[in-house]
Amino acid sequence: MKKVVLHVGPSKTASTTVQKFLSEYEGSAECLYPRWGWTRPDAGHHNLAYEMRGDRRFVPELGGLDRLAKDMETGRSLFLSSEDFPIHAPSVQKVKDLSDAAGYELELLFFVRDPIARINSMYTQQIKTFVENSAFSDFAKRAQREDKLHLRSVVQAPLEKIGVNVRFLPFIGPKLNQIFSDMCVGYGFSATAEDFMHTNPAPSPEDIALYRQLGHLMKDSKVSHWEASNRFCKKYGFGGKYFGFDQWLIDSVRETLAPEYEDMKALGLGEYAEELEATFWKAKPKNTNISDQEKFRSFKADISAFMHL
Repeated sequence: MKKVVLHVGPSKTASTTVQKFLSEYEGSAECLYPRWGWTRPDAGHHNLAYEMRGDRRFVPELGGLDRLAKDMETGRSLFLSSEDFPIHAPSVQKVKDLSDAAGYELELLFFVRDPIARINSMYTQQIKTFVENSAFSDFAKRAQREDKLHLRSVVQAPLEKIGVNVRFLPFIGPKLNQIFSDMCVGYGFSATAEDFMHTNPAPSPEDIALYRQLGHLMKDSKVSHWEASNRFCKKYGFGGKYFGFDQWLIDSVRETLAPEYEDMKALGLGEYAEELEATFWKAKPKNTNISDQEKFRSFKADISAFMHL
């Protein structure tokens, strides 16, 4: 049966990598990746997402539901991608109605990532782009309420109730290139794991600590945090990804979201369940503190002075 696939991300699951590959795809394919609705260089269908959500950023000239309906007239399956796609059933219903009228099946594609790692990544992304202006503790409390972290109660159950096929795939870092490749091949695109090779440098241990302790102040600096971190990480010999200072967050997130993640097989992830669960954050001595606090205090003082914080 013909399909409309909405790849909803969520954020911090390498959606841009998928969008880049499909937007540049020139081979034959059973499935069409539409060239309309792009509002940013990442070539995702954000304009359609804005219309579905009733967002004032929607620009009719860029295409939305009208263009989607027209593409359905071709009889080809369609793959659309945007981290901004809503999962709220009444919003998704707008596409479901078009799909039903044209004889298409609607499928929602969702990548499952460790919620603790995702919240951490969400914050550091927003700090480094100066979008977020709050302390990490406040951000983390808000983030736990995000709808896309509640897989069963908010994503799966309401959408399946209105007849949407919800497909979950695993976010497993070491296998992600192959997972993306297999996914695209499954939708009729020619792809290999090498097509999804990309570099996304992880923040250093001290970068993360700085985001959490000083991040809400960094917005006021005229000096890039990257410039400051690179300058002083080299001086102090720091490196490697770091999840620290936040055991309260680990406990809080697990308590809030444990029922949503307790059985990966129930989400259709049986093949990858053990591997995915193995990626979930576990406390280790090296992750719970920076061993040389005196050295870190000096590092932080240098950063603060350099950025005039």
